[in-house]
Amino acid sequence: MAKFYKTAAIGLAAASMAVAAPASATIFEYEFTNGDVLTIDTDTQSGTWIGDSIDTTFTSSDLAGFQGGETPSFMAILTSLDGTRIINGVATTDNDTTHAQKLIFNGTDRVNLWSHWGDPITGGDYVRTVSNFSVADVPAPGMLGLFGLALAALGLGWRRRKTAAA
Repeated sequence: MAKFYKTAAIGLAAASMAVAAPASATIFEYEFTNGDVLTIDTDTQSGTWIGDSIDTTFTSSDLAGFQGGETPSFMAILTSLDGTRIINGVATTDNDTTHAQKLIFNGTDRVNLWSHWGDPITGGDYVRTVSNFSVADVPAPGMLGLFGLALAALGLGWRRRKTAAA
């Protein structure tokens, strides 16, 4: 009976650690009035902006501090910006050599991907209006793995006791 309580205590401890563990990442998704979707992952410090006329990925260590919200005031200086934007029917890549590439939330419903596009430059900043946003907390995968390992150990221990009793 003492082994049962010890096993139960280990199982409860593992379960409480899994439940109490904070999420390791928050993923923010902004939908714009033109149908574009901007996604920001604070854990990987990366994002995507995808729509009919844009398909980009970007990174910035500043994104780790993004708090989101309906009308955030936030700016990230991008360390990378890859992908294309359709300008006058032509898929155009980022060619920003004149100023830092930035993702700017200006405290209203407008978001600006501050960059120059084309060589020579054929398009400037990409500004859109937010129509909806959502937030998803993603649990830490390591904690879920530990919880699964604890459950497997409990199951094996229960099976061993059952076999020994027979």
